[in-house]
Amino acid sequence: MPANIDERQLAVAGVYAQALLGLANSAGEVDQILEELLQLGSLLDGAPELEEYLQSPLVKEESRREAIENLFRGRLSELLVDTLQVMNRKGRLELIHALVEAYRQEYEELKGQVDVRVTTAIPLSDAVRQRLRVTTSKLTGKQAQLVEKIDPSILGGMILQIGDGKMDTSIARKVRKLGEEMVERASRELHGGSQHVSTS
Repeated sequence: MPANIDERQLAVAGVYAQALLGLANSAGEVDQILEELLQLGSLLDGAPELEEYLQSPLVKEESRREAIENLFRGRLSELLVDTLQVMNRKGRLELIHALVEAYRQEYEELKGQVDVRVTTAIPLSDAVRQRLRVTTSKLTGKQAQLVEKIDPSILGGMILQIGDGKMDTSIARKVRKLGEEMVERASRELHGGSQHVSTS
């Protein structure tokens, strides 16, 4: 979960995300809505003044409503624009980034997918990447989506985190063992030295 989103925000945004996903599923727009939400999140990241305007309590609701219509109606799906308008009326536009994350999580659940965050000192080889994807998919029963991060400070080895980290302890043990095996087998491809695995 992005560092700028806390559990409370995610929980509140989850209500909107679930409603949006349900409507999108009925309309056959589940994938489209996810893509649009990711684009919206990127847009706000690149335009902090727009994000500040939409979130500011000093801006009247009607002004924000008009801004949403002018900026997004006809450019984003009707379902997404309508959701933004509902959030505006409820004074919840500060949760747009949380909505993006909550919808993404709901989407993955619907599609039987799970994020597998992998931190290594150097990039994974194609062989290690494929083995990791296949093995974690078998362990979780879901389609693993690798989210890779390079962190030279760990020297060597691999840090694994699946989903939100709140997994069954038996799966946690298997993931830990998997990480140890992956490090051992990939030691010639990854740097030598201290190697460690975390499922936190």
